[in-house]
Amino acid sequence: MTRLIDLTKKVQLQNDIESLEIVLHMFEPKIRVSLQQTSPQEQDDLYQELKIRTIEIIRKYDFSKTYGFWEFTDKIKEQYPITYKKK
Repeated sequence: MTRLIDLTKKVQLQNDIESLEIVLHMFEPKIRVSLQQTSPQEQDDLYQELKIRTIEIIRKYDFSKTYGFWEFTDKIKEQYPITYKKK
């Protein structure tokens, strides 16, 4: 299976519609669950809006603001410092 980040890059760099459809398919369950929180009359319109918003986010996602694993752990350590007791 192709990673989400690779699919997103293909959409942004190559305007790959197939990759965009795969990403939308990946988010379909979350969108459907979110719709259950609204009234049935509003669900069709909201479904369309959520799909449009997802497409916009995929096309505009900025990879330069994404942390790598070690950068992420350093940020977590800064926010939640762990104090170790000496024996």
